[in-house]
Amino acid sequence: MVHGYGLKLGKTLIQFYYNLIIFSGMLMFRTGWKDGDDLSDYSSSGVWESIRAREPEVDWYNIVWFGQCIPRHAFFMWLIMRQKLMTQDKILQWNHTRNNNMNMICCLLCYEDIDSHHHLFFECKFSAQIWDRVRIEAGMRNVDPKWSAIVDWLRHRARSKSAANLICRLIVAASAYAIWRERNTRFFKNHARPPENVCDSIFDMVRYKLMGLKFKNTPKVRALLDKWKIHGDSVVDDGG
Repeated sequence: MVHGYGLKLGKTLIQFYYNLIIFSGMLMFRTGWKDGDDLSDYSSSGVWESIRAREPEVDWYNIVWFGQCIPRHAFFMWLIMRQKLMTQDKILQWNHTRNNNMNMICCLLCYEDIDSHHHLFFECKFSAQIWDRVRIEAGMRNVDPKWSAIVDWLRHRARSKSAANLICRLIVAASAYAIWRERNTRFFKNHARPPENVCDSIFDMVRYKLMGLKFKNTPKVRALLDKWKIHGDSVVDDGG
């Protein structure tokens, strides 16, 4: 006995069906999924592949999404790449009555301009001070404090699986996340920290992430972990 129902999405008919089978006196239940003419066993991944919207693959996806990323940082990086943060320039476009609110017409990090994606990451004087320090630890000393320059540098190295490249991506994501959090803390709680404290929080987030990963036991990796004050055999894989 087969039962089911259909779901119309655009021009595609997607059907969920289930079978009730009597076998050796026992009642068995089986579920499946039909997408057009393709019939398969039901799985959540199969359903998602059937109903999700598809767009061309972007060339920055592996800068944002990678196996060792910090999830909340990766999601935040995705928002930046899509220009989806609620920055002052966007809010003022929607609501001009906020022009008389100092918190809405002045960057709360440098007090010199309204904040925007490009301003916050990392053209703002406060953000630039943070970038000047963290880029040294990331091995990105010659990369300018501009989001486009940072993304271009990472994109050319995105396929590298080296520990050094992983740290670069972690630091950039953690820096952007920390700057946005500092901005919101000043806006909602009226509490400010100096750039040095923000940098320390960035390094702590990256260090804690590195402490939970496994790396190949090579001299370069050992030296890199020593630089981050990570010692012991728990983070290196000797192949055993």
